[in-house]
Amino acid sequence: MKLELDNIQLNFNSRKNLGGVYLYAESGKITAILGRNGCGKTSLLRILFGSLNPKYGNVRLNGIHQYKKLYKTGKVAYLPQHRLLPKFMKVQDAFKAFAADWTVFVDLFESFSSYNQGKLKHLSSGEL
Repeated sequence: MKLELDNIQLNFNSRKNLGGVYLYAESGKITAILGRNGCGKTSLLRILFGSLNPKYGNVRLNGIHQYKKLYKTGKVAYLPQHRLLPKFMKVQDAFKAFAADWTVFVDLFESFSSYNQGKLKHLSSGEL
């Protein structure tokens, strides 16, 4: 899948937060968004996901303009950095809450097998 955001402009009141931003990302490749605090990285991701509306902008998947918010298509997910689930919850219960298959996950990421009965509070931010 090829994802493009083009000519993104976002204003908060009279202050321009993002202007003329272009982003290209492709499945199987790593794309990084770098910048200092407050420069609009999270806002850009929220625009991509569809939870924040820009003043201007174009979102394309495989070259096709997306009129529907991407979170409604099921093709894109957004995982915020803040802790989404309670610390005391068991890892297994978190997988059940998202209808995810633990067995498939640990086949791909063997190092997580030791967390089988553990709680989320034992995971680092990156592991979460």
